Amino acid sequence: MNKMAMNEMKEMLSNATLADLLEEWELTSKINDPEIATVRGWLMDELESRNPEAFNAWLDQDEPEDEDLRTFMTA
Repeated sequence: MNKMAMNEMKEMLSNATLADLLEEWELTSKINDPEIATVRGWLMDELESRNPEAFNAWLDQDEPEDEDLRTFMTA
């Protein structure tokens, strides 16, 4: 992915609603593609920037599960 495309993707994520970000997070958990880790990293960065306390509480679990992130972010 080129730098321009990456910047466009990050801008798109910054403009997305929390619900949209969480939906994308859940959808990407089922995708097996070499670049998906990068996309999930961008999603995590954006989610953390919106609610660092909730994101870190999810991450601080012994074994954070993807499907639990929504619960933490919307509590």
